Amino acid sequence: MQLLSVDLPGGVLPLNSKFYIKRYPIENLIYQQVCKEGSLIRIKAPQQMGKTSLVFRLIAHTQNVGYYTVYLDLQQADENIFNSLDKFLRWFCANVAQQLGVRTNFNEFWDKDIGSKVSCTLYLRDYLLQQISNPLVIVINELNSIFNYPNLAENFLVILRSWYEESRYNDIFKKLRLVLVHSTEAYINLNTNQSPLNIGLTVKLPEFTIEEIHELAERYQLNWNVVGKNNVLALKTMVGGHPYLVQLALYNLVKSPQTTLQELLKEAPTINGIYSAHLRRLLMVLHDYPELGIALKKVIATNSFLELDQILAYKLESMGLVKLNGNKCTVSCELYRQFFAPQTFDEFSFHNQIQILRDQNIRLNYLCNIDDLTQLYNKRYFYAYLENCWKKSAFEKTPLSLILLDIDSLKIYNLTCGREAGDECVQQIANVIPSCVSQRDALVARYQDDTFAVILPNITADVAFEIAENIREEVKKLAIKHAIAKLGGLKLPVVTVSLGVACTIPTIEKFVGVFVGAALKALDESKKCEGDCTCVSNTFKYGFF
Repeated sequence: MQLLSVDLPGGVLPLNSKFYIKRYPIENLIYQQVCKEGSLIRIKAPQQMGKTSLVFRLIAHTQNVGYYTVYLDLQQADENIFNSLDKFLRWFCANVAQQLGVRTNFNEFWDKDIGSKVSCTLYLRDYLLQQISNPLVIVINELNSIFNYPNLAENFLVILRSWYEESRYNDIFKKLRLVLVHSTEAYINLNTNQSPLNIGLTVKLPEFTIEEIHELAERYQLNWNVVGKNNVLALKTMVGGHPYLVQLALYNLVKSPQTTLQELLKEAPTINGIYSAHLRRLLMVLHDYPELGIALKKVIATNSFLELDQILAYKLESMGLVKLNGNKCTVSCELYRQFFAPQTFDEFSFHNQIQILRDQNIRLNYLCNIDDLTQLYNKRYFYAYLENCWKKSAFEKTPLSLILLDIDSLKIYNLTCGREAGDECVQQIANVIPSCVSQRDALVARYQDDTFAVILPNITADVAFEIAENIREEVKKLAIKHAIAKLGGLKLPVVTVSLGVACTIPTIEKFVGVFVGAALKALDESKKCEGDCTCVSNTFKYGFF
């Protein structure tokens, strides 16, 4: 019997979803732990293992028992928030206050003379926690979002650890319960004595058991009563009980009843199979870190357990690619064995393969990477492409330039001319920018409502400045008139843009967030000139004299 409605797996499962398999021992343990004074719970697993679905059930539980609950997803924070510890901590506190329905009141509790870390602690202890009578649960999802900012990560994790330790003796902090959720595919080099990642209750989500896979198949109304055991064993052998991979197989069997499980599994380890996107994502990571790919190939070539370097083994396990037995490991499932066995991981010639995979991903993810209004790439794709350009430039030791540009007084234009006219203005400028950029591997994106970005690989700051100036002049040639120009409130009677330029030769010691921050700061300097101006970063200006 085919289900009337079956959603494609991959997102958070609703609280009432019949396809959610409860992990009874783990969930019961979490529910008990969150009720303990000053508790800290760490939920970790590779991507698509069901962390967020579990978290929302934990939130529902804490709300049912009368706790205040705050949910923070660090993926929702603007990029510039991560460039400053003070900005990040104020963002953190403001979001907690907002969800508690409490006035921010930073002026009274935030003191730059004592520093942002102490201010944040005092703000939580002496202000926010004083406003509530019941325990407060703060859930921080995608904690790994800060792992690319080592200084911020180390300081923030130190703060979380200090709150956990202070709850041992401070009655106010006993009301606080922390839940940290992160992917094990992200890594950070931290002093383990300062990190909260080695304290509290650690929860590592397990794979589905044979019994759970069989139960899920029944919920999908698959008629596995006769051959159910064989089907379950075949599916578990192929995907190892990975929740998302299991769900995806069952979903496809329901949507394509003419396809047998055997046919589906035969094609599964190929680039045309149902796991293509999942496998390509892992392959991209292994090509970015070829030492991991080479190590995985050694494991695949061994029929039994193989002893690897402990760091390599830990990272492969964290990605879900191998299973550990003491100091030895074996490949997690037949899907990974068959797909990765023919792959090559040459430390010095993997860039062409990366480009092929990137081109495939661009085509497959086109719709979710394009801004609807301008048909340029969106902010999500901008950061993905910038990360790849950063790694490539660091490897080749070539310069990388970034231009950020704002449409001057767009909010005023929208208010006076209407939103429809404002959208048309944005579209016209979006059409101009690519015509000023001739580099084949450059990328033009819409960064946010009134801001655009141009990534220029292998371009120095002086050339980037010339391109920026050309964009500025071409926008003026559009002659888009401001309705309030006659009032004298604008520098020019037509719409103009302000631009900021940053350029550097990337290294592993520098980070993309700092680079973008430099371009934003240069953009701010140009806007101080009342628009229609281009400024180059004072610190990231390679090739500009």
